[in-house]
Amino acid sequence: MLIKVTDQSGKPVSGATIKTLAKMPGMSMGEREQLATPGSSGGEYTAPAVFAMGGAYEATIEIEGPQGSGKTVLPLSTGEDTERAGGGFNLLSLWPWLLVAAALVFVVVRIRKSGQRVHAKSLFTRQVLLSLLVLGAALAIAVWAVKTQRREGAMTPIEAQVMEMNAPAPEGVIPVRLVKAELKEFAPTVSYSGQAVGFVEQDVVPRVTGAIVAMPVYVGDRVRKGQVLARLDTSQLDPMVGEKIAGVNTAQKGVDVAALEYQQALGSIAQAKAEASMAEGELAEARSMLEATQQGRGSAESEVTSAEAEVKSMEAELAAAQADEEYQRQDLERMRALFEKGVISKDEWQKSQSDARKSSAMVDKARENVRRAQSAVSSARAMLKRTDAEISAAGRKVQQAQANVAAKRAAVRTSEAGAKASKSKVGQSAAGVAEAAASLRGATTQRGFAELKSNIDGLVTSRLVSPGTVVAPGQAVLKLAQVSPIRLQANVPESDLDRIAPGARVTVRSRGDEEHPLLATVTSVSPGLDPSSRTGIVEALYPNTGGKIKPGQYLAMDITVGSVRDSVVVPSSAVLTETADQGNRSYAWIAKASANGEYTVSRKEVQVGPASGGLVPVSSGLSSGELLVDDPPPSLVEGSRVSAPSQPVAATNGKPQVVEITDAGYVPPSIQVPAGRAFKVTFIRRASETCGTEVIFPSLSIRKELPLNVPVTIEIPPQPQGRQLEFTCPMNMLKGKAVPK
Repeated sequence: MLIKVTDQSGKPVSGATIKTLAKMPGMSMGEREQLATPGSSGGEYTAPAVFAMGGAYEATIEIEGPQGSGKTVLPLSTGEDTERAGGGFNLLSLWPWLLVAAALVFVVVRIRKSGQRVHAKSLFTRQVLLSLLVLGAALAIAVWAVKTQRREGAMTPIEAQVMEMNAPAPEGVIPVRLVKAELKEFAPTVSYSGQAVGFVEQDVVPRVTGAIVAMPVYVGDRVRKGQVLARLDTSQLDPMVGEKIAGVNTAQKGVDVAALEYQQALGSIAQAKAEASMAEGELAEARSMLEATQQGRGSAESEVTSAEAEVKSMEAELAAAQADEEYQRQDLERMRALFEKGVISKDEWQKSQSDARKSSAMVDKARENVRRAQSAVSSARAMLKRTDAEISAAGRKVQQAQANVAAKRAAVRTSEAGAKASKSKVGQSAAGVAEAAASLRGATTQRGFAELKSNIDGLVTSRLVSPGTVVAPGQAVLKLAQVSPIRLQANVPESDLDRIAPGARVTVRSRGDEEHPLLATVTSVSPGLDPSSRTGIVEALYPNTGGKIKPGQYLAMDITVGSVRDSVVVPSSAVLTETADQGNRSYAWIAKASANGEYTVSRKEVQVGPASGGLVPVSSGLSSGELLVDDPPPSLVEGSRVSAPSQPVAATNGKPQVVEITDAGYVPPSIQVPAGRAFKVTFIRRASETCGTEVIFPSLSIRKELPLNVPVTIEIPPQPQGRQLEFTCPMNMLKGKAVPK
């Protein structure tokens, strides 16, 4: 609309503030009050307005100027030049009354033709008049309330029902969402859906057949390594175990008996060795005695020889004494003769007698010595004979001792052979004990198999049978999974698999918690591909100490495929691409602040890199801090004015999905959400008079109340890429959409 403002003298008025609202009389289509901007000439102002269909309109104009204020309502009609139009009566405004009058005439004519009569008394009774009065009062109150209490530009319920809700939004200030380009660390990533897999997954299976008598764990329970998870009936195994225990006891007693016999055999060996040692001592003693007697015989022989020599010596002395005696006797005879003759003196005679007696005594003495020497020879010879007897006796004793030693040594060997046999018997009995013990262990193990235990610390993920069920060996009873740490797996196509290396950073988002991503590291990349899907598994390991991630849980994994560097990043939804002769060109709508909190947009070409996590790096064309229109509507043109009901936000991987319900409807009317994974949308109703008191997702059968100024968050399940998810108000007057990308 072009508005010209003059004073009473016709002079143009500049510097005025003009607010306009153009709408069809009695039918609002969601129009908003617009602020007019000064034109090129003085007193001229322009204000945006939309005339969605042909017909009558009215324009409400409020002026605040240097000479005062004023308000007027101007009737308009499409195709009309208001500079030449004037006021006056308009027959078209009477069409509702004409329609009612025609209906009444039709009714009266039909009554007359059918021959019926109208009785005024039956029509205008007191009850009918009272009812008509009450209805008229209610209608008057409703008309008064609609005319005076309804906010400007709002639709009545009848208008809302007959209004086409898909009418385009009025031109002028377009509500959009603004985002801010930000300089931050950025690394290209690829995003894939994945799932959590237990670090170790175990099927709990029995090894014996039996009925389950107890199973104290349930799905979701935490179990420890070695914990009993289920018990089988052991009534058939207990007698077998008792029999094996008895066999072990019997075999052990046999070992005890064999050990006692072995100890006795060892005692016999010791006794035999002691007797043999004594016999060897006796043999040594006999040999010593033999040697002594042999040595004594030599001495006896020496004594015999010495005695015989002494006899000869004594006999020689006797012979000498006898010779001297014979000489003395003859000399005595000669001296006797001489003494008798008196030749010699008496002294000489006596001396000759004394010498004769001495020689006789010497002979006797020599004879005695000979007898004594002969006696010594006899004694020596007797001694020699006795020594020979002793040698003979000692020899016989030595022979006896040798025989005794040989016998004792034979007894030792016999005892040792018996001990060896006893020891072998001990070994044989011990082997029997070992065999019985092994058999007992087997039976005990069989009974131990009746207790099904956990081999890991983890969670019970599935309970496959119930107590009382008879299970067979190998039949799965429970499923367990070790969840700390836990494996995160994604199937990655061949084109991206070569770009991922172990050690790469992974950002993991779980359903229902998009705003709190987890960080993990790639631990392995599949060296081969699935021949049917041409994908390989990329696996990351997460400590999961708090058990936040559950086995089988659906996850979104953003995997880094390049180096981290500082870049200017914006949401990928803020960058558009068009096809030109030189190839594809990317551009964005830059918003610059203007008057009244509004923005003016301009198109700007940009150079971008690969998108990652909903963000795209801009290598040229943008600076950090510039504002961009996020998910720009197709109606934007160079110089369009836009408004941002909410504050511009910086580009982040987890940008908030917030939709406000204002007088203009849903702001923004379209949001971008991640494809293939769950997300959340927060709705905030800012307008009090709107049909947006509830929000409905028709295709998901989701309906939530929206209290005034209270954020309401709705969790949406994963949606496929390219499918638009619509949300509306209860009267279908407001519409918005979520676009999975």
